[in-house]
Amino acid sequence: MAYLAQKIATETAALEACLKEANLPLPSFDVDADPDFAAKLPEAARRSRQEIVHATKELRDLTIGPRESVRWQVWGHLDVLALQTVNAFGLAKLFPVGETITLAELTARSKLDAVNLARLVRYAATNNIFREVSPGVIAHTAASRCIAEDEDMQAWIGFNTEDIFPASAHVLQALRTYPEAVHLTQTGFNFAFNTVDQEPMFVTFGKDPVRAKRMGRAMASLTGGEGYEVKHLVDGYDFAELDGREGTFVDVGGSHGFVCVDLAKKYKKMKFVVQDLPKTVETAPSPISEDGQVAERIRLQAHDFFTEQPEIGADVYFFRWIMHNYSTPYAIKLIKNLIPALKPGAKVLIMDHCLTEPGTQNPWDEKQIRSMDLIMLCLLNAQERTEQEFKDLFAAADEGFVFKGVIRPPGAKMGIIEAVWKPEEEAKEAAVAAPVEVEGVKAVLAEETEGAKVIPAEAEAVDNTAAKE
Repeated sequence: MAYLAQKIATETAALEACLKEANLPLPSFDVDADPDFAAKLPEAARRSRQEIVHATKELRDLTIGPRESVRWQVWGHLDVLALQTVNAFGLAKLFPVGETITLAELTARSKLDAVNLARLVRYAATNNIFREVSPGVIAHTAASRCIAEDEDMQAWIGFNTEDIFPASAHVLQALRTYPEAVHLTQTGFNFAFNTVDQEPMFVTFGKDPVRAKRMGRAMASLTGGEGYEVKHLVDGYDFAELDGREGTFVDVGGSHGFVCVDLAKKYKKMKFVVQDLPKTVETAPSPISEDGQVAERIRLQAHDFFTEQPEIGADVYFFRWIMHNYSTPYAIKLIKNLIPALKPGAKVLIMDHCLTEPGTQNPWDEKQIRSMDLIMLCLLNAQERTEQEFKDLFAAADEGFVFKGVIRPPGAKMGIIEAVWKPEEEAKEAAVAAPVEVEGVKAVLAEETEGAKVIPAEAEAVDNTAAKE
């Protein structure tokens, strides 16, 4: 314990020194604190911050003890309940930042019962959302200001508390009923919203524009955050050779093409095709970029990736944050649908979370990615994958794929998974060897996949300014 305390002190001093040297303010709960200070930290300061976060949690858990730690961990859903109430009733927006409000006045403006409003606001304050500056008088904090002013954050809270929260409460029921957990219509989400064996989440959202828009803005909030910037692809993978021969890059499920726009700004000769469902393509900005030299090399194409790939002979087929939406049978089908279009040497790149072995990465990052893994289970019976699991996907799709591995750009939350199609080298073996079979794949691939990716344009439009930068 003393070692952890010393580590916290050392790293805190280092972080403060870095902040002062960079002329950045110290972290604070005060209302005028910078909510995005972490994104502005130099690399050394980021490392210190990560060490502090990990060491303080470890010291806290050790100090509380195993029994009490487990006992109170199960009440974590109350944090979600308080956030849900603050967001759903717009409590943070009911009085101006920099001013105070009495609980009585907040009750009148919110239409909530006085007793219940007070208890929920006071619980939220234990998480530094609001502050009771004197008995019955509430002020904003940095966190409540963020909720009040950031519409993408409001959407993020709404999506998580109104959609994911109920879905997570029904995962146990889903697993008990369908323990294989691979179908898009047998998820915790389906049990929560009474759509079991009827329709996947994407179809449900397609019927509700408000819900779909909220999901889209929530994803914008996440992808605009630290580690999800497109720069990790632009700077993390070398497309120079492809650019030199004016090769073609196909962004499968690429929404409004923000990835290709950023790539085209760096690589001046490559050509790009952005594929998505017709509704998404129809709502894309025109021109796709104000830079004519960029826009002229990007073509939009309507395509459902559960059907055969229509763009024949491209050099790269790219999936960003697509595979984690699907369980193994569906993911294999997405890859197999590329095969008729592939030429020898064509690359398939997947940019997605890539799980590492437990305990081999920063604990803060590991907790985030494993949280995302369970969220995919809740909503879609989908998953985040390890490098080996990605390798298995390609092997199950066809032995003609040669798996190259995973590139992990520094600071990125997602890895770049690479495979190359070389049928001329695999033809002899393929003639005598049976394809690799992943358990349960044939049965699920035989089912109808219509509607598996009916994602409304509102939910796919994550190409906002925050996501691009």
